[in-house]
Amino acid sequence: MQQPTTYGLPKKREEVIEELKIAFANQNLDDAEYERRLNEASAAQSIEDLMLVLFDFPPEIKNKVFATGNAQVAYQNPNFNMPALSSPKLQVIMGKDSRMMPEFSNSIAKISTILGEQNLDFRLSQIPQTPINIHVETILGATIIDLRNENLDGKHINLHLTGGLGEVKILLPRGVQIQKNVQLIGGEFKIQDKQRSWIRRLTGMGNKKPQPAEIQLTVNFTGTFWLGSIKVIY
Repeated sequence: MQQPTTYGLPKKREEVIEELKIAFANQNLDDAEYERRLNEASAAQSIEDLMLVLFDFPPEIKNKVFATGNAQVAYQNPNFNMPALSSPKLQVIMGKDSRMMPEFSNSIAKISTILGEQNLDFRLSQIPQTPINIHVETILGATIIDLRNENLDGKHINLHLTGGLGEVKILLPRGVQIQKNVQLIGGEFKIQDKQRSWIRRLTGMGNKKPQPAEIQLTVNFTGTFWLGSIKVIY
């Protein structure tokens, strides 16, 4: 397995930040998204980390910044430099964990966060052919799951939520259809529609080229959540 690419990181970081500045100046990123991505670029420890900052930018921009070497290989291979799961259960108790996920695996029994924070990033994960089932338990903690993977086109995700007195935040790609079948007891289910017109403007680049189609993804929320909040952003 190849190691993270760090050679050329400072210069590549400058290039990524420059693309963010251009996108922000052209009103293709709002203030919050711009600041978030700047922080992500500044904290990047490898070229692969930097690629995630521009993961949903148009191909012409990504290919310009990451045109050669290992970075290009990594873009072509969604499993590049991702460790295999060591346990079918991902659990954080009174701590904090953030990790890239190599794949959507139905072998994961439960994603559990208790009195802590867990951040799972599926943006470059391998996509299985079968329906995807994810069980998320959050008790007095926060769970953030980034599912903005455009390879989910045509897929169905069953997202089972349990717990309470905490927060679950789910980030989804554009084009998603949400089925809300979760039972809330004294809690809040909030959907924030950020269809991100800036992506369309970036892709159009000021001309009349046809825009990319939104993906066809269905996410079914089930389970029972007490006195907490579920926030869906897409």
